[in-house]
Amino acid sequence: MERPEWNTAPIRCGRTKCSWRGYEGELSKEKKGMWTRSVCPVCGCQEYMFMTPGEIKAWERKKAKEGK
Repeated sequence: MERPEWNTAPIRCGRTKCSWRGYEGELSKEKKGMWTRSVCPVCGCQEYMFMTPGEIKAWERKKAKEGK
């Protein structure tokens, strides 16, 4: 599977109970010794998934409803 360019594809947290949605650049940075890893800004999960077209539409509707 070919990955989209950095910070261009909508993603969601890898934890199914977490509601965070955004882009890779919006992930929080967590320092661990000499290295840094990206984590969910809500729950701290290290994994994320690319959203499906249906999830993207729902996310966009929600953002429009919230006025963002």
